[in-house]
Amino acid sequence: MSELAIVLAGLRASTDDLVGWLEGLDWTDAAVAAPSLCTGWTRGHVLSHIARNADGITDTLAGALRGEIVERYPDGWDARNAAIDAGADRAFAELAADVRDSARRLDETLVAVDAAGAWERATEHGHPAGHWPFARWKEVEIHRLDLAAGHGPDRWPPAMVAALVEREAARLSGRVTSPLVVAIDAEGSVVPELAGRSWRVGDGVPATGYVSAAGRGAET
Repeated sequence: MSELAIVLAGLRASTDDLVGWLEGLDWTDAAVAAPSLCTGWTRGHVLSHIARNADGITDTLAGALRGEIVERYPDGWDARNAAIDAGADRAFAELAADVRDSARRLDETLVAVDAAGAWERATEHGHPAGHWPFARWKEVEIHRLDLAAGHGPDRWPPAMVAALVEREAARLSGRVTSPLVVAIDAEGSVVPELAGRSWRVGDGVPATGYVSAAGRGAET
C-alpha cells in the first residue's frame, strides 16, 4: 500500500470514529460552550473549525481538479476566524451534523481527485493536492484532543504519529532558538519502529525532549 493510500485510509478511519463518537454524545449547550484546549476557543469553536477546515480543503482540491489555484480561505484569516466564531454558538446537534456533512463533502472530493490521478496538481502555497489528506488527518486527530473530552495522544493512530514525528523533527531547526535533542522513548510507544531515534538541532549542550507516542513526555 502506498504512503498516500495509508494516509487516506487513516483519515477516513479517524473521521468515521470522530463522527460516530459525536453522534453518540448528548452535549448540552453548557457542554458545547465549555472551554476547549485551544486558548480562547470553546468546544463549539473547535467543532466549527473542524467543519470549516474540511470545506476549505474541499474547495482547494475542487479547484485543483479544474486546474485552478483556490485558497482555502480566499477572504483571508480574519474572515476564516469570523466564520468559526459565527458557527461556534450553534446547538450541539447542528455542530455535529456540520462536522459530518463537511467531512462527507471532502471525502467525495478526495475520491474524485484519486480517480483523476490528480494528486500532483498544484494548490495554494505550492502544495500538491496530495499534501492535503495528511494535513486534514492531523486536524481531525489533534482537534479531537482539543475538545477536552478524553481523547488523548495515546489514541492517535500509529501511522499518523510516525509520519508526524518525522515531519515535525525535520522542521525543528526553524522552530527552536536553543540546542535541542528529541529522542523517542520505547516505553509505552505506539510506534516502536521509531524507538531509539533522535534528532538534534543546534550546537552546545542541549535540552532533551523525550517523546512517547503514548502521549507522555518529559524535558530535562
